[in-house]
Amino acid sequence: MRIKLFAFALLASLVAVSAAVAGGNPGKGKPSTRGGDCRPAHVILAGTLGADVDPADGDTSFVLTVKRANRFGRAYKRSGTATILVGPRTKIRHQGAHNLGALAPNDRVLVQAKACKADLKAGATPDLTARMLTAHAARASS
Repeated sequence: MRIKLFAFALLASLVAVSAAVAGGNPGKGKPSTRGGDCRPAHVILAGTLGADVDPADGDTSFVLTVKRANRFGRAYKRSGTATILVGPRTKIRHQGAHNLGALAPNDRVLVQAKACKADLKAGATPDLTARMLTAHAARASS
């Protein structure tokens, strides 16, 4: 009886050890789905559309004149403009409308996007895919 119990305990421990070795540490040594070493940075830009920029519903990008930015968007503020890509998952808010065609020239726009920190090194300004756009009509000048 003792031999059977000892053999069963030995077999159970061997199975546990082999499962632990085969599984490894999840997350270590596995390739990232984002394509390499990408630590995300939340880029927030605030600015206006140009007087000649009037995006339509089918457009996939527009140019934003950047007036304010968080620390990850400093390079965009220094350059003065940013190319913003709009994808199917981009949320758009503009006075009740949820489409890109609702934006008009000179509208004030707040853009939230993500980019790899490595892509933003040394003042680089890659095109950003917006996750959310919040827009308001241009202020009336007095």
